[in-house]
Amino acid sequence: MAGWSMGHEAYVPHHSTDPVTAGGLSARTVFATDVSALNSADAVIAHIGLPSTGVGAEIALSTASGRRVLGLKRQGEKGSRFAEGLITDAGGMVSEFADTTQLADAIAHWLGMPQTWFGQPSNVTPHTRAVA
Repeated sequence: MAGWSMGHEAYVPHHSTDPVTAGGLSARTVFATDVSALNSADAVIAHIGLPSTGVGAEIALSTASGRRVLGLKRQGEKGSRFAEGLITDAGGMVSEFADTTQLADAIAHWLGMPQTWFGQPSNVTPHTRAVA
């Protein structure tokens, strides 16, 4: 999978905040780390084939701050219809792939979009405290 970055830098949350390998991190630290990464991103690529609360929250924060999202899922995966609707409503795309060639093509197409298409996203501004 080398060469997929096409000159872009990817933040992969499970490389730094994985619940198994970084299980000692507090929820606040994980949230702050991921929000910081979102704030430095022009766009977001997310696997949406397996429903995940964390991925869903990242998609919501991304779209609310004006970032375009590419949602990826394997051919035949059900995924979250809400996440798909959120992504497409915000101007992003959802792509299905059957193999790594189709996955690479979808990512290359996405990363090859003109910079102006991605717009100027604003920072994610999290709440300073949780409200129940």
